[in-house]
Amino acid sequence: MILPIHGYGLWSTLYGYIAVEENGNDIYGLQFYDHAETPGLGAEVDNPRWKALWNGKKLADEDGTLQISVTKTPPPAGEEYHIDALAGATLTTVGVHNLVNFWMGEAGYGPFLDNLKSGGV
Repeated sequence: MILPIHGYGLWSTLYGYIAVEENGNDIYGLQFYDHAETPGLGAEVDNPRWKALWNGKKLADEDGTLQISVTKTPPPAGEEYHIDALAGATLTTVGVHNLVNFWMGEAGYGPFLDNLKSGGV
């Protein structure tokens, strides 16, 4: 399924989509369609190599706790929840981390995804 997301980067609001597999936990991909981040830095959110890092990552652990992170170092939960930060674009990276965690969490699509995982529609 493809879910719309948006949130603040350094210079702009990033508008995009996150694609999640049928299990409601595995990420298929991430794409931003509109932003005004710095070319060569924050605008690397458009780099195909960086976008490819998202494929196959997990949103939450077996207990359902959201673990996905976009940081310089992997979280204690492990690599399966980690996407490398954008080099030289700390504030854009923090923005992407925050917006993904918001939208995939309780205030965003979290309840919908939990319902999907439990077999609800």
